[in-house]
Amino acid sequence: MAITLNLNVLMARWEQVNPGQKLTLRRLADLVGVDKNTLGRLRSGTAERVDLDTLDALCRFFNCAPNDLLLFSKDGTGVARAERRDSMKDKLVRDVMHRKVMNCRVDTPLREVARRLDSEKINALIVVDESGDLSGVVSQTDLVKVCERDWESMVAEDVMTSDVVTVVADIPVLAAVELMVDNQIHRVVITQGGLAPRRPVGVLSMTDVVREMAR
Repeated sequence: MAITLNLNVLMARWEQVNPGQKLTLRRLADLVGVDKNTLGRLRSGTAERVDLDTLDALCRFFNCAPNDLLLFSKDGTGVARAERRDSMKDKLVRDVMHRKVMNCRVDTPLREVARRLDSEKINALIVVDESGDLSGVVSQTDLVKVCERDWESMVAEDVMTSDVVTVVADIPVLAAVELMVDNQIHRVVITQGGLAPRRPVGVLSMTDVVREMAR
């Protein structure tokens, strides 16, 4: 999956803030200490990976967050190949999160939800609306709570947890872990941020964190 950086917009904004100064790709490369050809590939969307030092340098120069810099693909895999951090305290959520978002629609019947949970061997599904934006999470616990009711006539929206804790992929893993512990939950949903703040692109669970610790 190719990675594209939002350099054209940020460079234009920089020139507006600095009247009379032209920010070419060569000058940007000199100012941030990044190879010009690398920046060219990232701007054109032909780069297959981007190292975190390059992202950090560009974010510092443009005074922006990584979400302002990265143009994500529809499935949120724009930073899938970014270099990994070596220790847990240095890792970001994107280094550890599960990128395959298992979801269902708000109007999915609970029987189908139960089948999906069983067949995929997972504990919860992300619930999305017709636009693909996050509406909630439906878990095994949510289903079990209504098993004595007329659950076969219910849909995901009837039982889902709508107050979902979300984070973006560029925060430290330990910050996400703290959120899970403080809220006594087993997972947080990763959203794209930027122009699509409710678009789910991944999940970080306690299981993901433990798996990373075991490596």
